[in-house]
Amino acid sequence: MRHVDPELARYHQDLYASALDAGDLLTRCQAALLIAPAGSYISHFTAARLQGLRVPDSAAIDVSVLPGRCRVLGAPLAMHRGHPDARVRRLAGLRVSDPVQVALELARTLRLPHLVGLFDSIVEEGSVTRADLATAYDLRPGRLRRFEDALALAVPGVQSLPESLVRVLLVLAGLRDFVVQHPVKDPLTGATYLLDLAFPRWRVAVEYDGKHHLLPEQRAADEVRRGRISELLGWRFVVVNAEELYGAPGDVLSRAALAINDQSGVAPRLDPAWRDYFTEHASRHWSPESPQPSA
Repeated sequence: MRHVDPELARYHQDLYASALDAGDLLTRCQAALLIAPAGSYISHFTAARLQGLRVPDSAAIDVSVLPGRCRVLGAPLAMHRGHPDARVRRLAGLRVSDPVQVALELARTLRLPHLVGLFDSIVEEGSVTRADLATAYDLRPGRLRRFEDALALAVPGVQSLPESLVRVLLVLAGLRDFVVQHPVKDPLTGATYLLDLAFPRWRVAVEYDGKHHLLPEQRAADEVRRGRISELLGWRFVVVNAEELYGAPGDVLSRAALAINDQSGVAPRLDPAWRDYFTEHASRHWSPESPQPSA
């Protein structure tokens, strides 16, 4: 048996611990796997963030440990029970849950709107389809209604998590007849614009403006684009920002319903089911100051 000097072992443990505290995400993950039991892999929220998937932020480093191996390592590590047949890929030399495995891992943790946002980002990348997610889900034991509901709502083409949340908000409120990234052509210039969420039947567009839309040049470009589409093609815009989405989602729905009413002459009935998710999750998971990918 190879002898390990106790002082040297403590030195390396302290070295890795300091990397866990001070390094960037990749460095912290490297340090975590160096002190975790053999066969461990980065999973859950941390694996999602490493792969650019859209999930709420988390300070902990999620590590899954195979059965029969010690899982008591403590903060800042969040330890999970791993599985020898888990879908694990190599990323920058690290063992990391692949996007499909991340979806399975977080399906019991994320609430429906954020789970849809995760699924949107997985299928947006292109290498994984909804069918791939469905196949992996069918192979797991038991059923999870939340996974099935999120999979039914997931679509490619969504540019940010807030856009996903706006879309789920509309769906849960009963406003479902929209198209994601709907193309509209300027009749004068021939330029084609993509509307985040569009109700073509009533010519109502719902768009989320992230932080970069606050820049003066971007704001001016948005005003010109929306003004032309409104004037020349008769579209009505409902523009949503972070403060409204995370603080007053009911106001977003009221403005969308009013726009549809003005354009169609019919007042849509809003389903109160949206309150089960959006009156509580906003304060728990996000705030307007949280870093978000811009639309």
